[in-house]
Amino acid sequence: MQHLKKALFEAYDGFADKRIKDLEKSALFIVDGRGPGDYAADKSLFLWFCAVHVEVKSETQVVVRLSGGVPTSPGVKAWAKENGAKIQTTPVATLSVAVAKGSESILDSLASAIRAITAPGVKYSVAAYKYVCPRTAATLKELSAVLQAAWKG
Repeated sequence: MQHLKKALFEAYDGFADKRIKDLEKSALFIVDGRGPGDYAADKSLFLWFCAVHVEVKSETQVVVRLSGGVPTSPGVKAWAKENGAKIQTTPVATLSVAVAKGSESILDSLASAIRAITAPGVKYSVAAYKYVCPRTAATLKELSAVLQAAWKG
């Protein structure tokens, strides 16, 4: 698992717990590009923010988990059903999917389903989607590219 973890470690500036530097001691990465503007005054992520985590299960499989302000639509639900993803709405909205080596493109198709929510001319009920959907889609596209590069070499 070292090669994959090392690639993710370098691409995302360390593990989710930034104190851990040893590749043997963690497998969880934050890949959503969060910054200071994504936190409320109480230092918690804004409720609309879609957090994206990756957990390395093996050298050839990861689990991608979106949580918080997960963009949902009939298209995203259809994608989840088609790709064996789990959607949970309580207590916190989550979407989890296993991604195996060679199937990284499912992240690109999820990104497309999420981006379609706010496509020109489409009406959506959650105002924050204007910002959340493009950002989450870009995160998933980037993650797909990182995984493809890691699994090639």
